[in-house]
Amino acid sequence: MRNTILPFDELMKAVLEQLKSQKYMDSTLTVYRRTYNRIHIFLNHHGTDIYTHELGKAFLADSNVSKSTFVAYACAVRRLDDYIDGKPYRCHHGDYNEQIPLVFAGTLSGYLQECIDNGNKPAAICSKERTCISFLSFVENAGCSDLSQLNTGIVSQALLTFSNKDAYARIRQFLNYLAEKGILEVDLSRIVPHYKRGTALPATYTPDEISRVEASVDTNTTIGKRNLAIIRLASRMGLRAGDIAKLKLSEINFSTGYISITQEKTGIPLTLQMPCEVVNAISMHLGNDKYSLEDGYVFHSLTAPYGRITTNIIQHALNECFAAANVNTAGKKHGPHAFRSSLASSMVNDNASYEVVRRILGHSNPDVIKHYAKADIENLRMCSIDPPIPTGIFRDYLSGREVVTHV
Repeated sequence: MRNTILPFDELMKAVLEQLKSQKYMDSTLTVYRRTYNRIHIFLNHHGTDIYTHELGKAFLADSNVSKSTFVAYACAVRRLDDYIDGKPYRCHHGDYNEQIPLVFAGTLSGYLQECIDNGNKPAAICSKERTCISFLSFVENAGCSDLSQLNTGIVSQALLTFSNKDAYARIRQFLNYLAEKGILEVDLSRIVPHYKRGTALPATYTPDEISRVEASVDTNTTIGKRNLAIIRLASRMGLRAGDIAKLKLSEINFSTGYISITQEKTGIPLTLQMPCEVVNAISMHLGNDKYSLEDGYVFHSLTAPYGRITTNIIQHALNECFAAANVNTAGKKHGPHAFRSSLASSMVNDNASYEVVRRILGHSNPDVIKHYAKADIENLRMCSIDPPIPTGIFRDYLSGREVVTHV
């Protein structure tokens, strides 16, 4: 990954312009500007005008401020670090306290650059970076400062520290990279278990529960109008959160009543007719969204940065809607995909053909739809077979007349 070297005035201006392009409020930019002025003074005291990661850490260590101010300082420093490292803008950062051990920094940088060259998306790069930092931090704490000396014992112990087993695949890729580059004599990626998730039933909600969620939305507010449109796109049309977040005005034809998108997950084009409830909800929302005409996206964040809405914001909004509707979500997912699953399950339960459901959901594999039929407990009961009438000792045991002793 590239390392940008700029005089601090230019670096500060570049970062502030980046934040401005993300539609940060002027008041927020002022806070960043004040922090950067303090960092600039700190650099001058150290006889330099060039910012580095080490000087950023030193500035934070030297800051005697309140916790909230320190959090703001740390965020401003992260922005500088990301910019000089050539990383794309990201709204959510990981734990700043966990830093890559300096002895491994060059190796990790080379690995991430190869991932970028291979076409990995920014979100994937961030995930791989966080996982590798945690892994390499454990390796250093285990007394290994030379990756060529890495062994199966350290790798196995490091794997046990990850509660999210999705990290195994990222660690496996990193170890494979080390072997390909000759840093490891033996490819230790082979000892990383292949974690396979169990097949879970889709989380579904009844039409009554979905109606209660919709009814809980306060459409007298701007955010309520936006959230209702999002809910109906998910519950009535089965759109994924990623496709809702990236929906553009140009993809909606109000004259014909159709939405035409290219699905983010599969890259497959999808054209669906909008029910009247969806048309009305989107129209009501667009009458209050002042940013749609600026960038062409339908949904936006209502807090800084005022850009296109993210899937995280959609998830958070729906969590609040489920809570407001007092719908029991215990043990079940209650995000945008739950609406999609509920729609699919209802269609299957109403005897819609798998092919119709597949086309509406945009799946390429027809067998995927059968997964939703598993959630139809009532119809599954109709397929159950009555057990045979118990006889003999087993009948006496069930009735309590016989006691069976287990040896």
